[in-house]
Amino acid sequence: MELIEGLYLVTTTVLAGASATLFAFAVSAYRSSGRTAMAYLAVGFGLVILAAVATPAAAFRTSFANPQALLLVNTGLLAASMALVAGSLAVYEPGTQEFVIPESELARIQDR
Repeated sequence: MELIEGLYLVTTTVLAGASATLFAFAVSAYRSSGRTAMAYLAVGFGLVILAAVATPAAAFRTSFANPQALLLVNTGLLAASMALVAGSLAVYEPGTQEFVIPESELARIQDR
């Protein structure tokens, strides 16, 4: 194994581990609160884990034969995960007093 491949595996392992930790926190938060935003967050980080594990597995299995396809799938999974993470910030749940934008700031924006 070349140095670059080893570094790729190390950084991928760190990414998967950090994402798994965030996934576990989001699942725990969802279980305790039942908030839809936490479910979005958990699925988003789950997709990061999938991208971090599946991309190098496919790359080493195919000897990096089709890097464009690997990059496309990896970027697609990461884009979907970031959309879900961003969506978790924008989900409105009736009955909660939690807003991403404080009410004072929202009122100031609406007054313009």
